[in-house]
Amino acid sequence: MGLPIYIGFWGFKITRISDDLSFVMTNQALVSTIVLNWNGKNVISECLESLLTQTYRPHEIIVVDNGSTDGSLAMIRAKYGSLLKIVTNERNLGFAEGVNCGVRSSKGDLIAILNSDAAAQKDWIEELARSMSQSESVGMCASKIYLAGQAGILDNTGEVICRDGLGRGRGRLEKDQGQYDSSPEVLCPSGCAALYRRKMLEEAGGMDKYFFAYAEDIDIGLRGRLIGYDCVYVPSAVVIHKFSHSSGLVSPLKAFYVERNRLWVVLKCFPLPHLLLAPFYTVQRYFYHLAGLFSKKGPASQYVDRFSPWSLFLILIKVYLSTLWFLPYLIIQRGKIRKKSKRTWQEFERWLRSFGMSSRDAALNELG
Repeated sequence: MGLPIYIGFWGFKITRISDDLSFVMTNQALVSTIVLNWNGKNVISECLESLLTQTYRPHEIIVVDNGSTDGSLAMIRAKYGSLLKIVTNERNLGFAEGVNCGVRSSKGDLIAILNSDAAAQKDWIEELARSMSQSESVGMCASKIYLAGQAGILDNTGEVICRDGLGRGRGRLEKDQGQYDSSPEVLCPSGCAALYRRKMLEEAGGMDKYFFAYAEDIDIGLRGRLIGYDCVYVPSAVVIHKFSHSSGLVSPLKAFYVERNRLWVVLKCFPLPHLLLAPFYTVQRYFYHLAGLFSKKGPASQYVDRFSPWSLFLILIKVYLSTLWFLPYLIIQRGKIRKKSKRTWQEFERWLRSFGMSSRDAALNELG
């Protein structure tokens, strides 16, 4: 009786079982995982270690450094240079364009994104890729993401959206009791830990570099859904995340991009009936933000605890001036999206009903 022989090579696995020469062959898609680094010296090693021990093969890891100044790039080169591919940018291009740089440098048919302040369980990619392979219509897969240091507390299980475009993690700050494990469909994945089909990204036009950071996952997710792709939630694909490690829970820069980019999502992606109604929900949300200042609840209250209410007002002015400046670009992008869209406004309405949050929840739920 012959000895079992195992031979593994790029994308194929052949197992010989004894002398009867019976073979089992599997052909798996190459997965390219992109990790964006910006001054992540204190956190990125844990992220990369988790990727280097993934059970899925074939797998390539790409680190995109966005002009880091904390010595993290030198550390990555010294410690991991032979194990992954490094793409360097001279300055911080933001999350969206940083990911685009990684995608352009990748070879995989499937593109995974993992935050530098997150660590994945060893079967994370395997579980996501299995779900992606179930149907060509699946263009995105969302992970189950826990908050680091808070046993069983969810960061998110995909994204939900307010009717004025503001997105937030589904189940955020809830104790995980399996309440989301029976709902395989979700609006779109969080950019913290997601798997995308390259074909979908290319057809949708990639991430919008002008978003810079925040809501780019909602934007690409909606564009992917509009052109006909679905998103599935994979509760067995688990990630632990140190939420807002780079920017903090609140900051003027984060407040600006979160509010501006949710407005851009509406202008680019919302069908006309929903676009026309969005300002009503924005006014409603602003009212609840104001109420939250007095009741000490919600992100607006968290913001003014550290910064002045006047700075919050100035951020809103800056948001609308920036949107006015970019309006020609946004109108052009909206036209391209509507031209490619295969979904009706009624389908969009179903998404808002199934994966939506109220203006009150958007304004008063804590960030964590």
